[in-house]
Amino acid sequence: MTHEAKYFPVFLDLRGAAGLVVGAGKVAERKIGNLLAHGARLTVVARNFSVPVRGMAERGEVHGIHAPFRPEHLDGMDLAFAATSDPSTNRLVAGEARRRRIPVNVADVPEECTFILPAMVHGEGFTVAVSTGGKNPGAARAIREFLEERKEEIAVRFERGRRRRDARPPKGTVYIVGAGPGNPDLLTVRALGLLRGADAVIHDYLVPGEILSLASPKAARICFARRGKTSGHGSSLKQAAIHAAMARLAREGKSVVRLKSGDPLVFGRGGEEAEYLAAEGIPFDIVPGITAAAGCAAAAGIPMTHRDLSSSVTFLAGHEADGKGGTGIDWKRLPADGTIAVYMGVARAEGLARDLMEKANLPADTPVAVVENGTLCAQRVLRGRLGDLPRIVKKAGIRSPAMLFVGKTSACELSGRIDRKNIEERNDGPVAESV
Repeated sequence: MTHEAKYFPVFLDLRGAAGLVVGAGKVAERKIGNLLAHGARLTVVARNFSVPVRGMAERGEVHGIHAPFRPEHLDGMDLAFAATSDPSTNRLVAGEARRRRIPVNVADVPEECTFILPAMVHGEGFTVAVSTGGKNPGAARAIREFLEERKEEIAVRFERGRRRRDARPPKGTVYIVGAGPGNPDLLTVRALGLLRGADAVIHDYLVPGEILSLASPKAARICFARRGKTSGHGSSLKQAAIHAAMARLAREGKSVVRLKSGDPLVFGRGGEEAEYLAAEGIPFDIVPGITAAAGCAAAAGIPMTHRDLSSSVTFLAGHEADGKGGTGIDWKRLPADGTIAVYMGVARAEGLARDLMEKANLPADTPVAVVENGTLCAQRVLRGRLGDLPRIVKKAGIRSPAMLFVGKTSACELSGRIDRKNIEERNDGPVAESV
């Protein structure tokens, strides 16, 4: 809204309000009906009444006065409407109302109005009002029609808003919340409600600013992990600091959201944080999110399972914790015909490709896909062969966050037809590359 805007949008409670309507024709009929529906007590002044308005007067729904307008008709009124076919009468009503500081609306003459009536869309539990300040009623009606066609969608969003309100977190509790793969539209309803009601949000660099902006402006935002600084001894120190911060803020009586990319229990250290909170006697809850593999696969059109191509999905961590004394992956037990989704694998693309070919015995021509910034506007999808994976990652300059998919389904693009010939037979380099 600009500084030139004349009208301030407001909703009034008209129950019991005294209103004067001057005029009793077609235009006045619509205004009278709407005003009565909102509880106003109406007096209608006109020389002649239309049949519907006459019926309202006879039934006692309005007080009818068969006479020309006189200034004293405004005595005791809370608002006035001029809706006659005579411009001079309408100007007289407007002038007298303004002189008495009574809000007045003149049908189709915004320059005579001290308030205007918007185009409205009514639904169960909500009302949407649209106005162009009286300058373009046709545009306002077009927007109203647009909204009318989408009332069901608005009703769904209204219900989501109600549920978010009901999901406000209690004080002194930590919520370990999955933020999903990055696109704010993929945040769960409960996660959004908790985020908006939190006193403090603890997050890492993988959570986009668009999601963080949904938190309350009053909430403290604390980022512990930075890009490229999430492994080794530094990672352990940061995790200890995260534990301490969650406990301290909860004991201060704050509602704390520990916001984690993807799902907190899928390579998100949510289990470790829950164990710590339990040991400290701090109430907590875990709110799942869409894990990166599911989000990136859907965004890239990769079916992780397919009746003809893959009957299993295996999630692998490309980076494992230091101090484990070796890998926890049994490479020989990886299903040869399943889909493998690798998290945090970009930095180890060369080693991963080697392990999958040498230890898991996957052919070098096994289809692979790399999805960088999955679900976001900056998403990139590159497809090729397992033996070529290191070159693909290096040439394209792929950086975290990125998911690696390995298996026949990686060559699929659900936006088009699945080409089984390419999936099963080609071994002459990259299957496809798209951005």
